[in-house]
Amino acid sequence: MTRSFEQLTEAQFDDFAQGHQAGSYLQTSAQARLLARRGWQTALVGLVEDATVVAAAVLAWIPVRMGNLFQIDGGMLIDYSNQALVNEFVAGVEKFAKSHNGLFLRVVPNEIYRRYDDEGVQIGAANEAPMTTLTAAGFRHTPAPKGWTTNASPSWQYVKDLTPVLAADDADKALRQSFAKDGKYYLKKTDQFGIKLRRLGREDLTDFKALTQHTADRLDYHDKDLEFYQIVFDEFGDDAYFVFAEMDFPAYIAGQEAARDHLAEVVADLDARIAEKPNYKKLQRQRAEYADQHKQHEKRIAQAQVEREKAGQDVVVIAGSLFLATANEMIYLYSGTYDEYKNFYGPYAVQEYAFKQAVARHIPHYNFYGISGVFDESDGVLGFKQGFAGFAEEKVGTFVKPINGPKYAIYSLLKKLMGR
Repeated sequence: MTRSFEQLTEAQFDDFAQGHQAGSYLQTSAQARLLARRGWQTALVGLVEDATVVAAAVLAWIPVRMGNLFQIDGGMLIDYSNQALVNEFVAGVEKFAKSHNGLFLRVVPNEIYRRYDDEGVQIGAANEAPMTTLTAAGFRHTPAPKGWTTNASPSWQYVKDLTPVLAADDADKALRQSFAKDGKYYLKKTDQFGIKLRRLGREDLTDFKALTQHTADRLDYHDKDLEFYQIVFDEFGDDAYFVFAEMDFPAYIAGQEAARDHLAEVVADLDARIAEKPNYKKLQRQRAEYADQHKQHEKRIAQAQVEREKAGQDVVVIAGSLFLATANEMIYLYSGTYDEYKNFYGPYAVQEYAFKQAVARHIPHYNFYGISGVFDESDGVLGFKQGFAGFAEEKVGTFVKPINGPKYAIYSLLKKLMGR
């Protein structure tokens, strides 16, 4: 048996990564190409045993003060319970990094430390293996922090297992039934509203950027630039889903008018029956209920007419998102919503669209991505994602190992003195 650390071809790497249980979009040749176009240098590296890849990673590096920062984000793709394998892989990365002026190596594994239910109660045992083997291999460990970040992959995420849906006779029906009460309610509303979903072409990305920038400005965070979205579209190809939820005002108003007119007939019929039986309280309760529904449709018609006039067009974008698909998971990355159209619940329709794409591709895992890790109902994003009935995951955190020890000590001191 012989084992060697090698640079892999894209085909070699993707064949291995797509079948690995910890594989994600961060560990794909497409992500390596994206990073290269965004200023990083990259290499697809792995351990090869008798012509078979047994461990691999997208290795990326970029200049920092005094050398190069080497990073493996979403990897390594390796058996963390095998200390010898981890040691050998890390040694190969270190040797490679030293030959490319490496200062230190940062690893952010796509490994789950603990899982939680919607109340924040831990499910099952903690996964200590990555911490044990990486610490033994010379890394310093920083646990996953709580809170939000837009600068790195999240430490906490919300996910859903689609295996039961994929096994059902009617997958679409099973999918909707698998959602929580709130998710079902709001999706029923989007059905009633006639929300349309549209997958975008490259020419639509300027409009997608306008939506995400509008949301970033409203919520005060930094959005990706248009070039980033264009590179994602180019490099991930059919695995990148840029999606808009759109409102067709004439169609919506027509539907609301039809429902209103039907309710008017129901109320008129109840009025006639009440005239015959004025003391029949059940009829009076029914009339009050249907009359209230009639008012709601009138209100929606008036609101839509105002919004249509304000927009100056018949069809408007109300929400949109970017999803990326791999063999393992469909992941929800970036999104936006126009606040004036929030009452049409577009984000729910967009999520169901992506769920259906995952089911069609037999992808067993849906990843809503980032949450804060706080379960006191203060995280509105978590509340939205809980409407689809999944569970929360805490990742194992970040691991750092010096490549050039003396220089890294100076680098760390300078960062501390500068307050970074």
